[in-house]
Amino acid sequence: MGVNDTYARLALPTASRSLALARGERMSALERRLRAIEQKATELNLEPEAVHLAAEIAALEPDLDDDARFVLILLVVITLAAAAQGSTRFPAVGQAAMEPMRRMLEAFEGCADGLDRDAVRAAIERMLADGLAPRVIGRFPTDRLPLLFLDPFVTHQRLHAMERRIAERIVAMRSAAAFDASRVADAIRDVTGRPAVVGGVRIEFSGEQLKAVETAARSRLALISGGPGTGKTSIVVAILRVLARLGVSPDEIALCAPTGRAAFRMRESMATAMASVEDPSAEDLRMRESPPASATVHRLLGYSPERRRFMHHRNNPLAARVVVVDESSMLDLTLMERLVGALGPSAQLVLLGDADQLPSVAAGAAFRDLTPADRSHPLFECAVRLTRNYRTRTDDPAGAAIVELCRRINAGDAGVEGSGAVPPPIALRSNPDRIEFKGVEMLGSTQRLDEFLERWERESGSDRAAALAAREYTIADGSFGAKDRELLADLFECRTRARILCLTRTGATGSDALNGWMHRRALRSIAELPRAAAFVAGEPIVVNRNDYERGLFNGDQGVVVNVRDAGGRRFAAAVFSRDDGFAAFRIEALHDLIELAYATTVHKAQGSEFDVAALILPERDMPLLTRELLYTAVSRCRRGTVIVGDPVLLTLGISRKADRFSGLAEELNARAKPARPEKPMQLAMNFEQSSSERKRR
Repeated sequence: MGVNDTYARLALPTASRSLALARGERMSALERRLRAIEQKATELNLEPEAVHLAAEIAALEPDLDDDARFVLILLVVITLAAAAQGSTRFPAVGQAAMEPMRRMLEAFEGCADGLDRDAVRAAIERMLADGLAPRVIGRFPTDRLPLLFLDPFVTHQRLHAMERRIAERIVAMRSAAAFDASRVADAIRDVTGRPAVVGGVRIEFSGEQLKAVETAARSRLALISGGPGTGKTSIVVAILRVLARLGVSPDEIALCAPTGRAAFRMRESMATAMASVEDPSAEDLRMRESPPASATVHRLLGYSPERRRFMHHRNNPLAARVVVVDESSMLDLTLMERLVGALGPSAQLVLLGDADQLPSVAAGAAFRDLTPADRSHPLFECAVRLTRNYRTRTDDPAGAAIVELCRRINAGDAGVEGSGAVPPPIALRSNPDRIEFKGVEMLGSTQRLDEFLERWERESGSDRAAALAAREYTIADGSFGAKDRELLADLFECRTRARILCLTRTGATGSDALNGWMHRRALRSIAELPRAAAFVAGEPIVVNRNDYERGLFNGDQGVVVNVRDAGGRRFAAAVFSRDDGFAAFRIEALHDLIELAYATTVHKAQGSEFDVAALILPERDMPLLTRELLYTAVSRCRRGTVIVGDPVLLTLGISRKADRFSGLAEELNARAKPARPEKPMQLAMNFEQSSSERKRR
């Protein structure tokens, strides 16, 4: 049978084949196995179409018997599942593969029609060791075949090529100096001599913060990692002020972030910080009057959704001399590869993020792999880790508890795993009425979730929000009056200070279900509204994709209110905060652009800050429950965190690191020769902690 015939037999079912199956014609053993895999695919975060794709790839091998073909298809499906779970490669042979392969094959238990899990694993190892699929699986990094077997890993050739290109470009940048050390030192002294003043207090920098500014200004590559509240925003502003003194004009600097909301926040934070600079220099005034543009990474690179291509690449690089990326942990492998590939030959790249929080949703953990954990990493001299938290008051017991739990989570310190006990400093509560919403508390079961949600709404300001939502807000000439702006600011405070966080959108403890519960509660309180109303005045909403025409970005938070315009027309509006006040849009005009935001996934909450958050654990264990997810959730909070769920699941999550198998760090090591950087300069200034460092960065 030729390749085309095999392709036709194993690719997407044709209409005639579907009719034949409907008439009861017998399927082959292979077809039954493929149908069984399709039904199990969703358990590994795959659509059934992934099985069809795997069959199409396997069709490139025309001479396999059905058992061998099934093994090849299943191997391809496993690599697709690994990519869907964030890995760029997957261990397939040897001791390293035993546990990961066991977990993968568990999802397909019973699909092999007579073959048990151990037999399938052994058959996969045999296929790879004996080279039984040479048209599909390459054995050298330069092979251009769908899969590569680079012992003990199997990877997609496309993903491996991206890792190679990132490593080549990053290693070339790592030891190149952008500016002379003495010029950088002079510029930093001038910037620190003209500090920002907030509330009458001069904001001074710590030693690690100054090192971050120095590294970013001197080097072509800088990696700055720190948790929430460690001063990354202040550092960005200082970097830009130093670069201005080194002759880099604002229009030669590009600010960007993976999401529109994060990009907008960069611009907003910079404007606020520059306005507070004491005794601004001529460079500061120019930066204040004409700040660098900020955009999403996609927009910076000129991505076209219609053509699915980027305008900027190696042959058409960006004009920017300096590119600063915030929330870099959210960059997946593809976007990181596109970004570094589009830099000009002498451009500087500054990546800021938190290497300990959740990596990107898509495949890759590029920022984590690039950020050194120790001196052996080839990029150690380009990186700075920020350790001090300025946002959460550690002299307050509640703030200290949040900081301590974040430390324990990162260390994998779960106490006695499986004991049902919670690690300190968590306070275990048996009744929702006993929760204080301070420090770190845990309601040890989801059985009383309804009671908790009622308590949550009472404590998170729903009564005040209901009173503010009951009134009408008047808009004329596109803006609200002074009194309405004051009341809207109060409503925003009620609705954005607290958030429920979930692991997933789906399921009984997912954000969709909890938003539905809250919405039904809101509907019951307003008798005149139809039961099918999608939104109720006072409800929190979030934008789910970018809309550049309206200036709305993925992650923007808003509220629903009743509005009356100058002509007396009354309508429901989605209102969002802006620098100059508030912007209102008719609800019906936004269609599917917004959704309820009582609850969001932890992934969606990345980059946000809350006074208090509630993390709802699932009813049963799932691979998403990792220390990275728990750290990301808890570190969003300034004053209080409530965890709802089984303590055994919590300790299990703390003890489990996210299994993302990546080859980027290995590629970096393979290309890096020992770097010989200049001796770090010693700035002639006091790096000791100042009392004004207690001020929030």
